[in-house]
Amino acid sequence: MTDASKVGLALAYNCVQILYPAGLSGSSVTGRQVVLRRGWLLPSDLFAAQNIRNNIDFVTVTMAPRKMPEWAEPLGRPWRVQQKVEPTVGVVVTDGTVEIVFSGTSTPAGVVAVWLDDMPHGGSPSAAYAVTAQDTPPTVAAALAALTDGVASGATVSVPGRVLNGHAGGYGQSVRVTRRQAQLYRVSIWTADATARETLASVLDAALAEQSWISTLDGREAQLRFQSVEDVDTMQNEALYRRDYFYELVFDTLQVQWASEMLCGIGNLSGEGGVAMSFGELAPGGANQTVTAALDAMQAVVAAQAAASAYPGLGVDQFGTVVAAA
Repeated sequence: MTDASKVGLALAYNCVQILYPAGLSGSSVTGRQVVLRRGWLLPSDLFAAQNIRNNIDFVTVTMAPRKMPEWAEPLGRPWRVQQKVEPTVGVVVTDGTVEIVFSGTSTPAGVVAVWLDDMPHGGSPSAAYAVTAQDTPPTVAAALAALTDGVASGATVSVPGRVLNGHAGGYGQSVRVTRRQAQLYRVSIWTADATARETLASVLDAALAEQSWISTLDGREAQLRFQSVEDVDTMQNEALYRRDYFYELVFDTLQVQWASEMLCGIGNLSGEGGVAMSFGELAPGGANQTVTAALDAMQAVVAAQAAASAYPGLGVDQFGTVVAAA
């Protein structure tokens, strides 16, 4: 889920990629040091040893207080599946036993469910286990054996005298738009060199003019609309030159829910004489490990995937300055 602050940070990252095309370890488009900040200037930027007057330029991204138009969210706020995390764990069912297998060298992820498959009628007891990055096939088998009063032998789990079946699934992320909004942002160039201001402004303006959308930090996009530009030269007596660009960004506030794929099912049939007959697998109890740990396991997988974002290698320090991520 994103908010106005994170969208502003995405805009700051976008400006970094424009002004440092080879990354923060390379040179800026002007050859001078340019500091990008999500937030306003600090006193140290003006008066410390390393400041604007020592050939250091600043670009700040801040929210501008202006009433923006209202945008209607989708009618009914429908849920949609945005992404899936495929399982890297699987099962092999042989003669009433279930063997746990991991695929390749991928980080273990997914949910494994097992159930007794020899019930003549009614719901069959089941158990499920959310796999974590620390698990191995034997640890998953042992956990499932404990949940079913079964026996684990290496990566295989069985229930003596019974027929065990199993299935593995991944996770799905469902989202819905709860609010669609427009926010105005101010991109300010600060420098003690009027020529540097013109160069920075020209590069930023040309690059952002080509972009109708920018990537946000939640994997979605925000619409970018140019609004206005102005010079603020009230501090020329202090040899400080500033130019402000105003951009409207339209983005969604989302409600997000994660859930595992359907692993077991249960239903009812109307039998002879109107007698109801149930079939399928009974859901695990509320104290089952899947209920308490599935979201934690899923969040770990998502955190690993987030590293491959639209702004790799970038982060911010405690002052909002964009820095190379450790």
